[in-house]
Amino acid sequence: MATEKELIVARMAAVRAHLLRELIGIDEQALTTGHLYGDWTAANLLAHLGEYDGLYSQMVRDALSGQLPKTGVDYSDTRDHLLPNRVGTWSLERSVELLINARIEFVKVFSSTPDNQLKTRQRFSWKFGNKTGRSTGTINTWGQWRFMHDAGHMGDLQEWRKTLPESPLPPSKVILHAALEAARDDLWATVALIPISDRETIPVCGAWTLKDVLGHLADWDDWYLNTFSAMIGEPSTALSWSADEADGNALNEKLVIASRKQSLKQVSDHCKVARAALITELQSISDDMLADPYGGEDSSYPSAYHCLWAALDHYLDHAAIIRRELKLKFPKYLLHFKDAYSA
Repeated sequence: MATEKELIVARMAAVRAHLLRELIGIDEQALTTGHLYGDWTAANLLAHLGEYDGLYSQMVRDALSGQLPKTGVDYSDTRDHLLPNRVGTWSLERSVELLINARIEFVKVFSSTPDNQLKTRQRFSWKFGNKTGRSTGTINTWGQWRFMHDAGHMGDLQEWRKTLPESPLPPSKVILHAALEAARDDLWATVALIPISDRETIPVCGAWTLKDVLGHLADWDDWYLNTFSAMIGEPSTALSWSADEADGNALNEKLVIASRKQSLKQVSDHCKVARAALITELQSISDDMLADPYGGEDSSYPSAYHCLWAALDHYLDHAAIIRRELKLKFPKYLLHFKDAYSA
């Protein structure tokens, strides 16, 4: 059975992946100049999330070292109304870099917390500008606050997105790259909830086991990479199968049966390598090239961007299915994913 710590990490990863999914298809100008609320832009919001992850990483470190009662917490550098003063001149890439790196650090320090210290009551003083006080909290709660913070702001992004006019500008590659990485982290944090001994026996997607799902994802990432490469005029590798077969379900079953001949490690490694290759290939082209209309014979996707968008959603969909089959008590949107390409 998964530990409470593992469940918190998995939910953090899932909510973060869905938050970034809300920014897919939006151009960089809208992300860095359009006002989300007040004088905050969407890029400012991403930096804000990173700032708070960084703050709580330090709080956890201080709590674990026994220094928190002595050092206290100074919230002054995260005051919301001063956010544009701190990050207003940042590029979108810099804001996303803080978002990613701060979360990596929080997950690292949170995961290192001994189980017997997760719910230990921490007492500390705090400062917020000219205000001071005393408070208490637990590392376990601070972990939960990370996904709650993301979820609250994801709602803000959903509402803001509805107000955006159609734009002739290409969508942001920086966001697509971050979203693909977040979806990868989401999947593997969910995978971690399943004991290794159950990964070839317990069904997590219809009759498929986790090993079957990982093989399926790997095979289709090979296909996405081939298709993406062909769409941008790069060499591609011939696959032993074609996605044009009339019965998609039969094709998927055939591929899964083939992958069962490999070990769990081989299938898992293939899955990781295939996704890494896709993310790496994305870095080779510009936003404009990604969004160039495509009318060739290699794909029905309107652009190379849409090909990788489908790859993103494929991961999010299967992570949600696994969580649903595990009967996790997560919000519905983390258990039932509807992507841009399916009803």
